[in-house]
Amino acid sequence: MIKKLQFVFLFAIISMTATAQLDTVSSRFAKINDVKIHYKIYGTGSDALFLLHGSMECMTEWDKQLVDFSKRYKVITMDNRGHGKSTFTDRKMDYFLMSEDVLALMSVLKIDSAHIVGFGDGGIIGLYLAITHPEKVRKLVAIGANYKVDTSVVYHEVLEKVKAWDDDKVYSFVRNNFRGWPNDNMLTQFTSRMKTMLLTEPNLTKDDLRKIQCPTLFMTGDHDIIKQSHTSEMFESVQRGYLAVIPCTKHYPQKDKPAVVNSIIMDFLSKKFIKLARF
Repeated sequence: MIKKLQFVFLFAIISMTATAQLDTVSSRFAKINDVKIHYKIYGTGSDALFLLHGSMECMTEWDKQLVDFSKRYKVITMDNRGHGKSTFTDRKMDYFLMSEDVLALMSVLKIDSAHIVGFGDGGIIGLYLAITHPEKVRKLVAIGANYKVDTSVVYHEVLEKVKAWDDDKVYSFVRNNFRGWPNDNMLTQFTSRMKTMLLTEPNLTKDDLRKIQCPTLFMTGDHDIIKQSHTSEMFESVQRGYLAVIPCTKHYPQKDKPAVVNSIIMDFLSKKFIKLARF
């Protein structure tokens, strides 16, 4: 019993040390299109891996993945335009535009192609990248993502909450979650642009999904706000797909069960894709 406790204590110390070391990674900024994008780089692996966060979030949402992923890959985290420490201009927000931001950052960093792991909006951005620039995406992991938006895809309670957003609600969220947010003077525009995007996009089709050439892993929680039928539909639509439903998790399986999710993602990224015959 004592030896077991000593092992648990030692493991906790090692994990805390690794996390603390990641906290020392310096922020970097790149002028991308009309904005300044905040990003960080972890690890020194030969293969690049981009982690793309969800709506109204920032790069810190990947804290439970960084230690594991940076052991094998050169991991790039970034704040989407208007999120975290990235700037925002009063320009129509859409997923194609944000996918072009990722593409431009890849160019700045001289990365020819990369693995993309995206959650929510980040997963949608990954879909756009894989569809419009297939040569840039080696493998794609889309967690809690969707290719269209209506009540056949997401539960209506979620859409009603977004419809109720106003400047006060968004500012309260920003103040509590975005340290050093540089867009205070554009709060009203940011609120309007984000609401419009989330309620009207994405606008992809199953024909678009069939254009994805890279191996793609769709992941969802068994209690996700994205309906399982929609995630299964995406999985069935791509040429080379896998599907992972994480039990006892909601919209954030990567937070609820990071050890499980990290293991599945690492296995998917590191091994050759095998197309299975259903019959």
